[in-house]
Amino acid sequence: MSLAGPALLSLVIVLVIAAPIGVILRWRITARRGRPHGVRASIGRLCALLGCQLLAVFLTFLVANDSYGFYHSWTDLTGLGRDAPAGVSDRGLVSKGQGRVEIVKVSGGPSGATADVLVWLPHQYDEPDHADKKFPVMMVLPGQPSLVQSMFRHFDFGAVATREIDSGRVQPFVAVFPPLMIDPPRDTECTNVDTGPQALTWLQKDVPQATLARFRVSDRASLWSVTGWSTGGFCAAKLLLTEPGRFAAAASLGGYYQPLLDHTTGRLFRNKAERADNSPLHLYLTKGLPAGRSLLLISGKQDTESWPMTEKMIAATRGNPNVYTYIFAEGGHNYRNYRDLLPGILGWFQQRGAFGTG
Repeated sequence: MSLAGPALLSLVIVLVIAAPIGVILRWRITARRGRPHGVRASIGRLCALLGCQLLAVFLTFLVANDSYGFYHSWTDLTGLGRDAPAGVSDRGLVSKGQGRVEIVKVSGGPSGATADVLVWLPHQYDEPDHADKKFPVMMVLPGQPSLVQSMFRHFDFGAVATREIDSGRVQPFVAVFPPLMIDPPRDTECTNVDTGPQALTWLQKDVPQATLARFRVSDRASLWSVTGWSTGGFCAAKLLLTEPGRFAAAASLGGYYQPLLDHTTGRLFRNKAERADNSPLHLYLTKGLPAGRSLLLISGKQDTESWPMTEKMIAATRGNPNVYTYIFAEGGHNYRNYRDLLPGILGWFQQRGAFGTG
């Protein structure tokens, strides 16, 4: 049973409710039968109470994991063994009138990776009036190690995007949700690792090529954009600064701007220069923002995982008319504090011309 799936969460909720009731009923039956109250009985009661407490703690963990996307599998939680790239599920992501989603297996590209990619198509994609239209594309990158469907669900993407399109505030577009983790459980920080996974190429080449081959989308860089949450925000900024020929605009939600290295990444870089070349902050300071490109930095002052580096990036880009910022005063590093910003982010991409003019 999947650690991140709704089935386990539902099961544990039922157990948390049923276990105390079962324990109380068992104690009453035992008391009526006049069973002994010796050491064994006391140990049994203690174990029953501890079991109920452990279930409550596990439920708290599952609810937090569902909200924040800390772990996507048992292997990711325990650090034991290796996963295949996490499967993508489209179950329950969109309702009637909110377009449709497809799962595409991307393989055989320059990176050598194979993984499922979630693609959202607005309802206009299947309408006769748009039969000849080539749609703009927005790539949406999840946090690490969050699943793409978790980000889609937490941001209520299908409903929000449909509402913005149908209101006329945003032109119809196709959204592509690729996973970042192509060598699980390793966090690559979307980096081409020497003799290792080519995670940057996966996002720069494999996913766009597969999208162009499969769907009726534009190949013009001016109609391709990228956004992401947390590690996905880091990767979005990195993609804009390293691949301006593919992406015209990027929005980083709760992102950071220097690679984070820990036990989940292992050794990603051979030297300091290589690490700097994979740092959006360093790339901006040495090369600037490519001409005709736009960058949006979003963070909260109480988001301790994003704000310190966002503050440095804001200072570095100050005065650049094509770098925009949105800072909120309260709230930490979680989906709840960022998901309500999605309509404004889509509106920003529209204003920058990333979705075309109709």
